[in-house]
Amino acid sequence: MVDLKTQLKNVAFGGSWSEEILRVSELEAALKVIENAADTCTEIDVRTDELKDALSFVASKIEKGPQLKTQFLKAVVIEDQDARSCAARQALGQMQSWAGR
Repeated sequence: MVDLKTQLKNVAFGGSWSEEILRVSELEAALKVIENAADTCTEIDVRTDELKDALSFVASKIEKGPQLKTQFLKAVVIEDQDARSCAARQALGQMQSWAGR
């Protein structure tokens, strides 16, 4: 299946609406990676390059993004599993809220 970026590149009359669709799609994909990390942070070390890239992308696209990136990275290293999960979910929820979800 052709990805959204490739599809929108071929739209002759694209304009700002096509750029907005792509931005929202990329933001949703990054938030999904972060959500997956929040879901699994009690079972595995989620600090992967994919997560770091997703956090950096979100940090660049939403207000309070850099602070929430830091908050999430601190959350996923909390020793107590319950506290880790709660803190990661809280940071994710704030990211989703700032992203308009």
